[in-house]
Amino acid sequence: MEKATGGAAEGIARRLSAVKVVVDLFNHELDLHKADRAINLDRERLDSMVTTLEMYIGDIEGLLRSTGGTEERRVVETTRATATRVT
Repeated sequence: MEKATGGAAEGIARRLSAVKVVVDLFNHELDLHKADRAINLDRERLDSMVTTLEMYIGDIEGLLRSTGGTEERRVVETTRATATRVT
């Protein structure tokens, strides 16, 4: 059964939860390596974080397009190079 939505604010809050998870993962890694100057992340974990952020950006851009909020925003298109894995 679908829950009734509370409007655009609830939709944005739901989409924002994915970004909060990514921020929590970054903070977790920072806490693990407090004394270290360099931090190593697994490629898969970093790729998942970037993908989550890209999905969030796409969702918000789609929301802005559907509400007509395109006149005062700039969209920065980025491409991610695919890395080959050496084993």
